[in-house]
Amino acid sequence: MSDRLLLEQGKATITTEEGRTIERTETQFLDMLRKELLPPTNGVALPDGLKFAEWRPPHLLVVHQYPWHIRQFRWIANDSPKRFGPGTTYRKVRLSIPYSITFALFTEHGGRLCITGSNELYFRNEPLRAKSDKLCFPALLNISRINSAKRQRSWICTQYLRHPKAGDWTAQLSALLDHTWNGGFNLSSEHHEGASWYGESKGIHAALHPVEKWEEASAADEAFALRVNWKPCPMTVGELIDCILEECRGGQPALAAAAAQKTSNLIGRFINYKP
Repeated sequence: MSDRLLLEQGKATITTEEGRTIERTETQFLDMLRKELLPPTNGVALPDGLKFAEWRPPHLLVVHQYPWHIRQFRWIANDSPKRFGPGTTYRKVRLSIPYSITFALFTEHGGRLCITGSNELYFRNEPLRAKSDKLCFPALLNISRINSAKRQRSWICTQYLRHPKAGDWTAQLSALLDHTWNGGFNLSSEHHEGASWYGESKGIHAALHPVEKWEEASAADEAFALRVNWKPCPMTVGELIDCILEECRGGQPALAAAAAQKTSNLIGRFINYKP
């Protein structure tokens, strides 16, 4: 006889092929499945701008979108004595920015979601509508081009990311966005990772380099950024979600791993589940 699961009169009963019988309440059984399907967001409201969330235990990947806008930056001064770090001097620039898409990766520790160092930023000239939407690389300093096995990453350095120790995942996401956009934009990526996506975007539009031209174009047309053909990323939103989650699992295909976790050995998980 094969393993059997019976849901009846508020009880979930497992009978194994060896003849062992285990009973739990239907509520406990559903709670086990719910924890596998839903991330431990602990009742907090979803942040404004959140477009997609993918939970593949123990990782949560969220996709956040800022609409196009004019933003003031602290941009490294042409005469700065330092390329990055202490001693770097900045000036303020106001730039037209398209839709900006942040991929933020969290991992579960003790029932709490904690942000990781694998976070990325992309541009689009239209709002996100589906996982099949294409992305572009962001022409910004401090967003590093990093080559990996299957792609070029658009990596946000979080070495100096600060957030409240007791902050929930939404507070950590807010801290990441503030860290990304409100820090000083310097030449750290060029020094440490070899290139930023601002440097890699030279030549895609005559009014982007140097940054003074971008500022002039933004002053003349606030929606200037929506008419730039940004450097295209070869992956869609959905493909990038899968790839990031695969990379954080050490190369194991994330979809296959998630499917295996949810469909195989249900009996074993039911037996070992601790309410």
